[in-house]
Amino acid sequence: MANEPYSATKIRPSPPPEAYPPPPPPEPYVPPSRSNRWQDWANLVIAIWFFFSPWILQFGTAAPTTTAGAAIAASHAASHAAWNAWVLGALVFLTALSAIGRMEFWQERINFVLGAWVFAAPWALGFAHGPFPRAAWDHWIVGALVLIFAFWNLMTTRAAPEIVPPPPPPRGPLP
Repeated sequence: MANEPYSATKIRPSPPPEAYPPPPPPEPYVPPSRSNRWQDWANLVIAIWFFFSPWILQFGTAAPTTTAGAAIAASHAASHAAWNAWVLGALVFLTALSAIGRMEFWQERINFVLGAWVFAAPWALGFAHGPFPRAAWDHWIVGALVLIFAFWNLMTTRAAPEIVPPPPPPRGPLP
């Protein structure tokens, strides 16, 4: 028998397709949970405050000083603090507004990075110590809040399950 030539009669036929159970349906896409939406609204309000804070806290213009060199340094520090507040306030506002409309994880990651920059900006831009303590404290508080709310959203928002297509059904005998 071992030396018999190959024959089609020795091949076992496969069971009919009805013998196989149907594949399970794919899990539907589940968008991230929106139960924590208040953090996005809080970031929106914080961004509005941050944008207007150079005028409200009066660090949008340099304070008068007695020497020309100190006046130039104070002017640069005030300009850096104000421009940082205006630009980052607008960016956090737009990102938070986008997150309110449709929750995606990139928005929270961007707000996390923006919050970290706002918090570090007084040291990076040179106004942490000097004639504008209100600007530095404004940046530290706003940066910490944006950072905390973005981190909170990232940690509490349920990730959407990855949809994996089912394997193809087994094929029957070739015709």
